[in-house]
Amino acid sequence: MTLDQQVRPHPDVVDTELDTGEMVLLHLASKTYYSLNATGTRIWQGLKQGLSLRQISARLQAEFEVEADRADHSVLALVQELCQPQLVQRLDA
Repeated sequence: MTLDQQVRPHPDVVDTELDTGEMVLLHLASKTYYSLNATGTRIWQGLKQGLSLRQISARLQAEFEVEADRADHSVLALVQELCQPQLVQRLDA
């Protein structure tokens, strides 16, 4: 997976943001729950907004004041992890 690939939340996934800044995802078909921390929540929100993975990484760099390599790694790692239980889907696949 690269920052140039298009990824979106799976249509069968619903989300709820908690007061703590975390988010809970539920895949309706498989009944899989997944919890995201604050960084994961920002990545998820970017996916929902239709941003590219590169744009999401740039937002993380600005918001959390992290280096580009670290932000890129965080975005790619989470998206790959979310692909396994089909919480997201690649649009270019």
